[in-house]
Amino acid sequence: MPMRLRTWQREALDSYLASNPRDWLVCATPGAGKTTFTLAVAAHLWQDHVINRVIVVCPTDHLRTQWIGAARGLGFDLRDTTNAEALPPDCHGCVVTYAQVAQKPALHAARATNMRTLVIFDEIHHAGDVMSWGSGVIEAFSGAQRRLGVTGTPFRSDEAKIAHVRYEEVGDGVFESVADYTYGYGDALRDGVVRPVTFATYTGRSTWTDAVGETHTAILGDSELTKANEEMAWRTALDSDGEWIAHVMAAAWARVNQLRESGTIPHAKVLIPASNQKVAKEYAEVWRDVTGNEPSVILSEDAASAKKLTAYRDDPDAICAVCVRLITEGVDVPDAAVLIYSTTASTPLFFAQMVGRVVRARNRRERATVFLPAVGRLLDLASEMEETRDHVIGPPQEPDLIEEFDTRERSEPDPDAGTWQAVASDAILGEVIDTYAPTPSDGGLFALDGLLSPEQERALLARDEKIRAEQARRVASARRASKASQAEQERQARRDDLVALQRQGGSVYDTISDPREMRREIHRALLDYSRHHDLTPQAGWGQLYREVPGPKNESAPMDLLRARLEWLHSH
Repeated sequence: MPMRLRTWQREALDSYLASNPRDWLVCATPGAGKTTFTLAVAAHLWQDHVINRVIVVCPTDHLRTQWIGAARGLGFDLRDTTNAEALPPDCHGCVVTYAQVAQKPALHAARATNMRTLVIFDEIHHAGDVMSWGSGVIEAFSGAQRRLGVTGTPFRSDEAKIAHVRYEEVGDGVFESVADYTYGYGDALRDGVVRPVTFATYTGRSTWTDAVGETHTAILGDSELTKANEEMAWRTALDSDGEWIAHVMAAAWARVNQLRESGTIPHAKVLIPASNQKVAKEYAEVWRDVTGNEPSVILSEDAASAKKLTAYRDDPDAICAVCVRLITEGVDVPDAAVLIYSTTASTPLFFAQMVGRVVRARNRRERATVFLPAVGRLLDLASEMEETRDHVIGPPQEPDLIEEFDTRERSEPDPDAGTWQAVASDAILGEVIDTYAPTPSDGGLFALDGLLSPEQERALLARDEKIRAEQARRVASARRASKASQAEQERQARRDDLVALQRQGGSVYDTISDPREMRREIHRALLDYSRHHDLTPQAGWGQLYREVPGPKNESAPMDLLRARLEWLHSH
């Protein structure tokens, strides 16, 4: 099986063959070529008659399809056999998902032990041993002849141990995962295996109202902000009806066209992650309004998502994809070179996975651009791109300390606080962070030929910023006006329904039994009422509490909440 290996792949393969291990862990940066390395290991073990079956375990159905294609290109016939089917005798093995293994670990244990089997764990960090996937992996593959784990992000956001990974104590009850071979982003950048990344950060003013109607304004990235206000300023900036996201999309459109027109990446593409399906569809509308370009909307919940992703990847004319979760790791879209970081997820794991989608290089002239909200924790992660991480497990904590930590570190707002409302946002180009900027310690190693300095990058990005700001204002204003008109129509329809039901002696809200849902309905109705009567939200709340007195909504009983909602809809 002839194959060309990169230097790191050859070194890792030689090390593996010399060690002759049962378990081995390779940590290689996203885009480095982990799939080719693992198939090279499989080829050598097969030719030496060490194994006669290969099983690959991966996180998603799309990655399963990707693995099967890659294996076929190197001479392996791997099948996507379900748990209900027997593994065909005429193939080299199969590709399954962690979820499949967790459903029937005994079935996979039989497959892995009735022949001499190499099990390849793709993105092995998914196999936390106290989670169902990890437990399934341990039960299914503890008897396998060989196990090879690979990951681009060798750490987890929790403290669950990763199955079939060795940990060593580093003191005071702290354990770190141990990789047998590591090939980090800095190494790959030196070798020209990955693209250097330019992080273009955008700050701006965010204005929002909270659950009781008070208005708050903050500058995104202000170091003096509390964690709660930083979170809300960030969420407001990402609101689909604000100027921030429209402005940044305009900048991303300019950058991707620059890459295409210059020939640097002739079919360059943009990725835009969204937090949920609703936001994804709204982002697609904003992109269309800003650029006139039709984006691909690829939702992981969609049964046709894998086909849509493949069509987007293979279509040279397709430029933008808006996705939910589907592109976080492992997905190979070589032309993807621009990323808008349009989510509030900020763990090192998620950040590395997202940025990893745009770093895969084919020549040294290519570079990636990530448009980043100017939030402290994201700026820190951008500055630490070259650092190599291991999975660290701390000493056991007392229950009360764990509870305190969970409360302090929670990044998503309380579900009952879903009544906040974004009012406005704008975008201002901030600093530019380059992963290839030369430092005294590297002797200028990262000053790669043909790449601009951070100052030159910023000057290039700053061109036409006033035009983008004006365009963003027009798009945001039109979206707000459209939604306000739609909200007024819906409000009138609710009023009509309420009047009709009241005449019949009933209430349209008698079926709402969840206080949180009732409070959300009140908040939406209050904002409609305030706009309709030209009041600020604070004035609207004041009038509501005067007209329907009693405890504030947070502690009001359901009958009082219902009365307030009916009052709003009848006025």
